[in-house]
Amino acid sequence: MNGARARLKLVESPADPDLVDLSALMDVVFADPNTVLGLDRMQEFLAANRPGAARRFCVLVACGPAPDGVVVGGSVFSYVARSNCGFSEYLVADRAARGRGLGRQLFDERRNVLDAEARRLGQTACRGIFIEVDSPDRTPADLLDAERETALDAWERLRLFEHLGFRRVAAPYVQPPLAATKQAIDYLDLLFAPWYLEATTQIPADWIVDTLEAIWSAWTPTTAGAYLHTLKERIAGKQVALELLSRPSS
Repeated sequence: MNGARARLKLVESPADPDLVDLSALMDVVFADPNTVLGLDRMQEFLAANRPGAARRFCVLVACGPAPDGVVVGGSVFSYVARSNCGFSEYLVADRAARGRGLGRQLFDERRNVLDAEARRLGQTACRGIFIEVDSPDRTPADLLDAERETALDAWERLRLFEHLGFRRVAAPYVQPPLAATKQAIDYLDLLFAPWYLEATTQIPADWIVDTLEAIWSAWTPTTAGAYLHTLKERIAGKQVALELLSRPSS
């Protein structure tokens, strides 16, 4: 990229070839295939976007300079109307494009998209965004080693997310299967970045449940209810604490 800012584009069509390239990049970067949303699912979710849907599924790609304009990164995320929150499935950058501000560029544009969607539905702005991240303490060592080569060291990733305002949601988290051929993941933590309540140390449990219900129902329609039931049992009270990422998860 030679230090130039990437060109960002919001993918609208399931047939967009940049979606294929982003999917290929995700397969390279993420070591555990169970954590990767396949190209077919992303195409399915884009095709399902319509007024009144529980969520709007979004794909933002970052392309290098012309004439090649190859995909060097991207973000896959959703806006959930009921909670007025975002949920980030992925933020990814090609290894050669890292350290040049691409992650921040994607983060800021993703926030712009979510705020615009919130305003379109009558809100002042989006409340913030949830994201899943590998726990350095619970992720299998072989996966940590592999992602250190293709992505980032797990502790380095947490430091980056903390700098961006993320805090750990203080509730045990299990990611349901992303497709019928994939398995649930129990080594992830759920984080949240509150955008207009930066000093808050807790958020309403409804924000979490309402957001995940919309996301999980798309991922795994037949088992989402069971995973939500378990999550609700693990959340005590109407408020859930947000922890600093430097603090070990329970």
